Amino acid sequence: MRSFYLSHERTFAISRCTAPIAALLICMALSMTSGCGKKMFPHPMGEKAAPRISDLQAQATTRGAEISWTIPESIAGGKYRLSVMREELDWEKRNCPDCPAVSQIEAHGIDAGAAAKSLSPDLRVHWTDTNTASYRAYRYQLAIHDENGKQVSRSNSVVAKMYPGPVAPVSVAATTQPQGVLLNWKPVSKDANGKNLQGELAFRIERMSGGKPWENASPTPISGNTFLDQGVASEQSYSYRIVPVLVVDNGTVLGDPSTVVLGKAPESVAPPPPNSVWIIPGKGALEIRWTESAGKTGGYHVYRRQGKDIIRLTAKPLQHPPFLDKNVQSKETYSYAVSAVSAQADQKEGLLSKWAEMRAMLLE
Repeated sequence: MRSFYLSHERTFAISRCTAPIAALLICMALSMTSGCGKKMFPHPMGEKAAPRISDLQAQATTRGAEISWTIPESIAGGKYRLSVMREELDWEKRNCPDCPAVSQIEAHGIDAGAAAKSLSPDLRVHWTDTNTASYRAYRYQLAIHDENGKQVSRSNSVVAKMYPGPVAPVSVAATTQPQGVLLNWKPVSKDANGKNLQGELAFRIERMSGGKPWENASPTPISGNTFLDQGVASEQSYSYRIVPVLVVDNGTVLGDPSTVVLGKAPESVAPPPPNSVWIIPGKGALEIRWTESAGKTGGYHVYRRQGKDIIRLTAKPLQHPPFLDKNVQSKETYSYAVSAVSAQADQKEGLLSKWAEMRAMLLE
């Protein structure tokens, strides 16, 4: 019966179109639907949405406004061009991201394909606008142009509020301690213009070893002038630098890094946890895998969390991944973390990795 009424309504809609020529297109649209509520033709099959960048970020530094973003796969290999659009905001309205701009220019042009081949270690494209000044606010967007020069989309907008940046700390030292590498430094309470800082001063601790890129040794910037780095491997050497961070006006300004100092981990120290842990569903079990820690280790312990309960699944350290957890039930949610133990006889256990979570959908 329902198909009869739908057919009847459609026939009725078409019959109404026999007189006015002006209504012909509307009636054609009605005839292509099951009712009169649709007023738009369907999109052609295979039509793709325009590529767009939606993760644009801005960071004020002493060298200028650094913006960064990821390249969409849809334009990485094509003939697309990116335009960095910059608008200057009235300084008094710097905290109004939607207020009208004082001026707008194209600050920089980038070939998308070339940018995709020269990504930073964080897999993002970085560009610094050095044509900036203190006590100015700049709003940025990325425009994507196709091979014909037509603009196809614009990114999210971000604002950089430029304050004089902090001066790098001095007297940086690294000493070996039983629990790790202890860093000390002397803060400088002046900005790049020699005036007292506006805002609070914090520090980002950066570490490098084995030719790898610089990484954050502390998850967030810290206050004070000391930091104990426990995320190190036994007897391994590291380079350190301290980056000052000015927290002001609901944002941050990065200063230049300090001089680089060398530090060495103690002979017996709990090794750092694996950088990443992931889960693979298997036949009646979950397979836990992880990246092995840097330096010498005596093995790994695997932990499982379900709700508020955390248990260690390994009686003795595993020398290498993976670990197979057979004591799981389908459709239940589990989280896993892994720690490493030292290679010495005392087998000191280090910190847990980040938790990896999965809802168990077991294979039969």
